Amino acid sequence: MALAVLLVLSLSGLAMALSPHTAGAVTRGSALVPAATQGDAIVAAAAAETGVPYCDDGGGINGPSYGGVDEAGCGTGTAGFDCMSLAQYAVYQVTGIVLPSDGSQLAGVGTFFAPTDTTDLLPGDVTYWGGTLDHFAHSGIYAGNGEVWDAVGIGIPVQLHTMAYLEGIYSYDGAIRYWTTSTTPTPTPTPTPTPTPTPPLTPGGLAGPVVGMAASPDGTGYWLTNAAGDVSSHGMAVSYGSLSGTTLKAPITHIIATPSGKGYWLVAADGGIFTFGDAGFFGSMGGKPLNAPVVDMAPTADGNGYWLVASDGGVFAFGDAVFQGSMGATHLNKPVVGIAADGATGGYWLVASDGGVFSFGAPFHGSTGNLALNKPVNGMTPTADDGGYLFVASDGGVFSFGDATYQGSEGGATLDAPIVGMAFDNASGGYWLVGSDGGIFTFNAPFYGAD
Repeated sequence: MALAVLLVLSLSGLAMALSPHTAGAVTRGSALVPAATQGDAIVAAAAAETGVPYCDDGGGINGPSYGGVDEAGCGTGTAGFDCMSLAQYAVYQVTGIVLPSDGSQLAGVGTFFAPTDTTDLLPGDVTYWGGTLDHFAHSGIYAGNGEVWDAVGIGIPVQLHTMAYLEGIYSYDGAIRYWTTSTTPTPTPTPTPTPTPTPPLTPGGLAGPVVGMAASPDGTGYWLTNAAGDVSSHGMAVSYGSLSGTTLKAPITHIIATPSGKGYWLVAADGGIFTFGDAGFFGSMGGKPLNAPVVDMAPTADGNGYWLVASDGGVFAFGDAVFQGSMGATHLNKPVVGIAADGATGGYWLVASDGGVFSFGAPFHGSTGNLALNKPVNGMTPTADDGGYLFVASDGGVFSFGDATYQGSEGGATLDAPIVGMAFDNASGGYWLVGSDGGIFTFNAPFYGAD
């Protein structure tokens, strides 16, 4: 029986960032290599680099490059890989996960296989050598049959080596599986005689309606999630895991980034909280009776706490989040649909589906509570300095208050799917809207891809 330690529930459903590829296939120029599993696709990505020179500090998620070190086999301008960058590249092409290049590991991501568990390895697992998992000297992609694709050292290009050969050089530290064992579809002939069945979740898209988005604080990417808790990452937003394949007691209603951008929370309608990356768990309402479903969450400025809000306006505080009040037990004209925290005051705002705003320990900047809206509001986001806020309606109409600058909207446009959320771009002052079909609309904010 495998002695693997499961560090995360599942990694499927992760979208590739920057340079997407067809799920289950690896592209290199005009070549197309079909793969039966994500692991096989990782192996194919490494194998496609056969013969590429070894270059210290060369290579990365986008392929081989010159690392700035002149050495045997790698002169000025030569593009190559070192041992870690080859593994980075192959894993990233299939999962979208960006492995660190400093000899450390992503916290809580992947399934670990101890050095004694070599019989449990599958093609596509990343093997580590010469120290510990957080301080290793070498890495490679397990190819099966006791062989590893790697860039082993100066003057030796990318090629296959046996584990026995590598064990003659390094101690074996174990392996991590960053992929799922579900199969992915291979490319079908053109034309396709009949519609292709919906494939299982694979990198590059979410199955089922998207319910929310969160942006990295530096504006370099964003995450999307669906009701099942699958997460896709775009741009430089790192995939820290998801709930794919997990049986949930209630659907996921939102995803919220940590202040550092190195993690995120998923919140469920029953108040359950799921943490990834550096997101801390400070408590939840999961398993407790609620008068109304939880619809949103907002973290404190330091990320050491958060507030949850239910559709009746009830607010629940955890960690260093201070309860400032709520609309629970108050008659509301429309249900509450979102919450945003004011980092400057430690307070928060609630927004209802009619655009009515309720402020607690935070300045009131305005609302649409007295206006007739074409479609209901479904979420809000604060500006970078917390001097204002925006909210969006399901038809893509955007409303800005305080120092929030109106950059445009989809109001009046014909949409393929309703808008379900928005995120503020701290870098540009713009924002993104996301539809339930995963479509992204940008307003003075960079486009990093859609689902």
